[in-house]
Amino acid sequence: MNCIKCNMPLENVYVCPHCGHVDKVAKKIIYSSNWHYNQGLAKAKVRDLSGAVTSLSQSLKYNKRNTDARNLLGLIYYQMGEIVAALSEWVISVHFQERNNIAADYIQAIQNNPAKLKAANKVIQKYNLALSYMQENNADLAIIELKRVVNMSPTYIRAYQLLGLLYMQRKQYAAARKVLMRAVKVDRNNMTTLRYLKEVNRLHGKPEKNQHGRKEEFMQINDPNPIVIEEGSGQNYADYNTGFLSFINILIGIVIGAAVIWLLIVPSITKTKASEYNQAVVEYSAQISERNKNIDDLQNQITDLKSQLAQYETTASNTVDDAGASEQKLIEAASNYLQQNLQDAGMLIAEIEPAAITNAQEKKIYNIIKEATKSSVTETLYANGKDSFDKKDYVGAIDGMTKVLRMDDSYSYAVFYMGRSYQLLGDTGNAAGYYKRLIQSYPNSDLIDDARKYLNQLGDTSSIDAVDISSSDTSDTTDSSDNSSDSSDNSSDSGDNSNDSSDNSGDNTGDGLSDNGDGSGE
Repeated sequence: MNCIKCNMPLENVYVCPHCGHVDKVAKKIIYSSNWHYNQGLAKAKVRDLSGAVTSLSQSLKYNKRNTDARNLLGLIYYQMGEIVAALSEWVISVHFQERNNIAADYIQAIQNNPAKLKAANKVIQKYNLALSYMQENNADLAIIELKRVVNMSPTYIRAYQLLGLLYMQRKQYAAARKVLMRAVKVDRNNMTTLRYLKEVNRLHGKPEKNQHGRKEEFMQINDPNPIVIEEGSGQNYADYNTGFLSFINILIGIVIGAAVIWLLIVPSITKTKASEYNQAVVEYSAQISERNKNIDDLQNQITDLKSQLAQYETTASNTVDDAGASEQKLIEAASNYLQQNLQDAGMLIAEIEPAAITNAQEKKIYNIIKEATKSSVTETLYANGKDSFDKKDYVGAIDGMTKVLRMDDSYSYAVFYMGRSYQLLGDTGNAAGYYKRLIQSYPNSDLIDDARKYLNQLGDTSSIDAVDISSSDTSDTTDSSDNSSDSSDNSSDSGDNSNDSSDNSGDNTGDGLSDNGDGSGE
């Protein structure tokens, strides 16, 4: 924002340092940003991390240069286990305020601890591996990987939530509640965690004590008119001892019952048991035979599943390693960028495939470093690729020119040498594609005639009209091309020689332009 009177820039101030004018709009914006920052700080103190993230993000929407809010947001991300997001916020903070910024100390502390960086990278890899297992409907392996993640990073909220969700899917509600309660201890008001807990309580219920039922079970009756039996004073009664007679009768009944059971029921039971035993032996023999057959089938299935699992693990490991390598290179590039090593930072950025970066914060850092280093490394990358081409290392030339186009997709010379390298490697499809791209996208390029000539040699003019080369140099080349076409029965070596000769004529033209031009070819 600039001062409305003198047009001087206002950075985190609403009083112009040049003319002293008080900008009421800037004042309101800064006050709003600071208010949301204070709200986020208060929520962070009571471990409402999700609410703090919301308030701090709102503060940065009002004032993106509020480094205090951005640094606190990075600390909260770090506490939640989101190390990449934390580094992203701190790098942006240092970009806005290079001096007297504690974010630089945070970044330096992480860089000075390679074990911490390695562990964070391992956590990301294992979490991504668990996600890939879930996509393959392999919940057991996903749970194993997530348990390792929470052991390595006890504050990683997303890992707790995903692990709790898997337990809920398997109807292990007690384990799900235990995992989600650990997440609540880290972030008290995380809406996702609380929603999962509510669902667990709805499906499984809470263990509660029923005090009313316990009172009814042990209820004591109080009769207001109790019956009192008074002992007589004038007469004495003698009762017969009937307890002993009752005991004798019970004992005689037991003896008679035992005799009846032994004489009548036991033989029948013994015969029935023998018959059942024989039948059970026959059934068990059949079951054993069937189970042996099933065991053999299961062993074969286990062998097949182990083979499939090995393939899945290899595929998932390669995917996670690629993603982890891109993130590691991005962190190293950011480190070099902060240390003003723009050349090293740019070379690392050129090695990163943009499609491998999916996180919005990482994409923002990638674009900042790319724009800052593009001018300093593009020519170096082009020179390396051209040197590989001159040495007939066409695979290396393709790799070098690909890095050039990642940094500057308008570099027409890189497009041309991509086509030449593919043509000399025998990949006519890709070669024709790059020639067409040069002709269509850079009609004013110095290499336009060479591109048309090589495209005519490939015989692919489906979307580009072929043109006649009228200059003396190109006519000689055309004659040599016709001669090589007449001698099509010759060996592949002679064909390669004719391609090399045409390549030399085109390369001489291209080299002369590339050494004097700026690389855009326009």
